Parts: sequence; structure tokens; C-alpha cells
Amino acid sequence: MEIIDKFNALVDEHFIEEHHISFYEKKLDLKPKYLSKLSKKYNSPPPCQVLLQKQITHCQDLLKNTNKNIKEIALEMNFKDEFYFSRIFKNKTGITPTAYRLAK
Repeated sequence: MEIIDKFNALVDEHFIEEHHISFYEKKLDLKPKYLSKLSKKYNSPPPCQVLLQKQITHCQDLLKNTNKNIKEIALEMNFKDEFYFSRIFKNKTGITPTAYRLAK
């Protein structure tokens, strides 16, 4: 469980710039896929879901509390472009970033 806690701490620190689980596995000196196995063992959410949820929650905060446009948020969060970001956001939340902002 200690590794899962360390992973969560690393996600909190690097979620904006690092979107690949392999980065976190390397930081924790783990073999590929071992983090996923540990998550299953301890009934924790899969690492990719933990990372994505942290990113989406932060984006929701940016949409609610800043005047940054979607492109600026996508760039700040290191998504390849605003269209990819919008697709990921809608897939996870069920609503587009623009609609989310308007609903705030």
C-alpha cells in the first residue's frame, strides 16, 4: 500500500506535465504494469484512472475559476491540442469543457 501512496503523491506533484504511467513507474523504480497489479491487489482504482481523474478535476477548477480559454487550459495541462482535451474531458465528464464552464 505504501507504493500506492507514493504513486498518489507523485501524481499530485506531476499530473500537469506527466500523462504517462511509465513516468510514475520509473520514478517508483517499478517494472511496467506492476503498479496496475498492485492497484488491483489493494482494490485501488487503476493508475491511469487516478491520473486522469486528477487532471480532469484540475481542469474543472480552471474552467470554473479562471477566464482561460479551452486552448490555454489544454496547453497548460500539456494535452496535444484543445480538440483532444475536449474529447477526453467530455468522455470523462459527459459534457464539453465549454458546456461545463457555462453551467458553473
